[in-house]
Amino acid sequence: MLLYLADRYLYGMLAWLIAGGVVFWLLLRLRGQWRRHPKRLTWINAGLSAWMGLALLTSVELYFALIYDASDSFNMTNVSRKWFALHSEPQERAFEYGPGKGLMIRDDRDYPTKITSDQRHLVFFGDSFTFAQGVPEIRDRFSNRVRAALEPASNGRVLVSNISATGTDLHWVELAMKSFFENGHKVDTAVYVLCLNDIETFHERHRTYYQDLDRHKPTFFLFRDTYFFNWVYFRVKQATLKDVRGYFSFVQEYYSGKPWQRMSAKLGQVQQLCQANGTDFRVVIFPFLHNLGPEYPFREAHQKIVEHCRSRNIPVLDLEPELTPYAAKGLTVNRFDAHPNELAHRVAAEAMLRELLRDFATNGNP
Repeated sequence: MLLYLADRYLYGMLAWLIAGGVVFWLLLRLRGQWRRHPKRLTWINAGLSAWMGLALLTSVELYFALIYDASDSFNMTNVSRKWFALHSEPQERAFEYGPGKGLMIRDDRDYPTKITSDQRHLVFFGDSFTFAQGVPEIRDRFSNRVRAALEPASNGRVLVSNISATGTDLHWVELAMKSFFENGHKVDTAVYVLCLNDIETFHERHRTYYQDLDRHKPTFFLFRDTYFFNWVYFRVKQATLKDVRGYFSFVQEYYSGKPWQRMSAKLGQVQQLCQANGTDFRVVIFPFLHNLGPEYPFREAHQKIVEHCRSRNIPVLDLEPELTPYAAKGLTVNRFDAHPNELAHRVAAEAMLRELLRDFATNGNP
C-alpha cells in the first residue's frame, strides 16, 4: 500500500514525527516546571501554539500522502503520480509488437496477437482520454464498455483493443499504426479518438510546452518531496503562469490557422496509411468537458474536424452533442482534472455503439 512513497519521504516523515513527539514532551515538561515563571511560561505557550500549527499541517500532509486519491490534468503533482502508481501501473501490461519493440498498455487482458481470418479486430488509438486517466476501474473505460457489448454478442468474432498513452497525439498514433502494420498485426478497424488539444504539437509554441513547464518544477525539498505542499505549489503555479492560464485560448486559436492545416493534412496521411494496409479508419471527437454548455467555445473547431472527415469519407462521431446534455451532472474526473469520468465514458461508449460502430453490433442492436 505504501510502496509509492519514496524511501526519503518515509524516513524523513518518520524522523519529523519522532522529533515532533520529543519536542511536545519537552514543552509539556518545561511548562510544568516553569508554571510559576510567567515570562518563561509565555514562551512555552507560544512554542506549544507553534507545535499545534505544525501538527495540523503535518496531519494535512499525511492525509494527502496516505488518503487523498486523485489525478490532475497535467499530472505534475506527486498526488497525481500516486494515483497512477495505485490505479494505472498495476493494470499495465507489456506488449512486444515487434523484435525489440514494445510498449505498456493499460488493459485487463493481453493484446490479442493470434487473430483468425473470420475475426474482426477493432482498435482504439488515442491519448489520456482513451487511456482513461482518472478512472480507477478499467471496466468503466469506454473501450472496455464497447468490448463488453460487442465481443459476447458476436461469439468472439469481434475483438476490441485499446492502444493509448498519456501525453500522446496524432503523430504518436501514426507511428504506432505504422509499427503494427510493419510487424504484421491485424487491425481491421482503427478508431482514432481525437482530443481537441492534439492540435498543440502542430504549432511551434507547443512543441516545447511541457518542457517549459518542467522548468517550473520545485527544487526545494518541502515543495519537491511532499504531497500537500507540492500540490499547493503546482496549484499556485497553474493559476499564475501565463501559458497555463491561457492554454485553452491558445488551442482555440490553432483551429483557425496553420496548425489546423497541418493537422488536417496529417489526418489524411493516417487515412492513407490505413487504406494501404486494408484497415478501415474512423474518428471520434472528444470535447473539452469542463466548459460544455450553450456557450461552448470549441463548437466551431468540432465542425471543422467533422467537415474535413466527411469530405474525405472518414466515418466520424462528434461526442459534443452526446455529452452536453449531461454537463450539469459533471463529466470530469475532479475539479483539477478535466479528463472524462465514468459517466462520460459510459455516454461515449453508448454513442459509439449506436452511431459509429453499428456494423459491429449484432443485428444493429448492441
